[in-house]
Amino acid sequence: MIKVIKINDSLNISFNYDADIVSKIKSIPGRKYNPSSKSWDIPLYTIKILLTLFDESELDIAKDVELDYVKPKYDFKHELSTITNNDLKVFAKWSLDMLPDYFYQVPASSTGKYHPNYAQGEEGLIRHTQAAVRIANELFKCETIQTFIDIEKDIIRVSLLLHDGVKHGIDGSAHTVATHPLEVVKYLEDKYYEVDEDTLPEEVIEVMEGNLWEGISYCIKSHMGQWNKDYEEEDILPKPETPMEKFIHMCDYLASRKLLEVNFEVM
Repeated sequence: MIKVIKINDSLNISFNYDADIVSKIKSIPGRKYNPSSKSWDIPLYTIKILLTLFDESELDIAKDVELDYVKPKYDFKHELSTITNNDLKVFAKWSLDMLPDYFYQVPASSTGKYHPNYAQGEEGLIRHTQAAVRIANELFKCETIQTFIDIEKDIIRVSLLLHDGVKHGIDGSAHTVATHPLEVVKYLEDKYYEVDEDTLPEEVIEVMEGNLWEGISYCIKSHMGQWNKDYEEEDILPKPETPMEKFIHMCDYLASRKLLEVNFEVM
């Protein structure tokens, strides 16, 4: 029998040693072995995975374990805190809330061929987005390679937060949609006009109706850089032209390189 109990913010699994059970447990993302108790800790949201790996008769699940637990979306709190302009900060938060649910779940690369290890697997696209913003913030410290003013830095941060927001298209395709930089801009514009104006924060209206959204949209549309063609080698995306657009492409490019890993524990 496999015993499952809740300890703080994790599930603890214990059982008499069985190689087959161990093999299945090792397939659960985020699992951690406890040598002292010879048990395993797994994230709360992986209870659904556990239920697919084992028959109900094999599991002894404590009553306080939520079988339908849904992991909260990553809130991007740290990344949003680096945005200094309040209108842009509120707009970025609103936009992130509007993005399709899959944005918070899928890997950065649908095939696994591209992006570093940290951007693979569940929530990989979130980690890729975090990495791109962190790279930008690190490079902002170096005045040798950039001299952006504060509002330009904030536009870059917002653009990087949203650049892959509709990477799999509106309907959640199994693979990356080649025109996703255009898709995310249109998606957010559509959401803006669909939502009842009375429910929109004033800051969102200020950004969308002013010049800031125009700058953000151009930065998002051009973030793919030289990879702007379809399978027939026809241009389908604009190339970056301004210093901000080129900088955003560089940050996205660096966040996708397999030779670079990011330490997410360092804030």
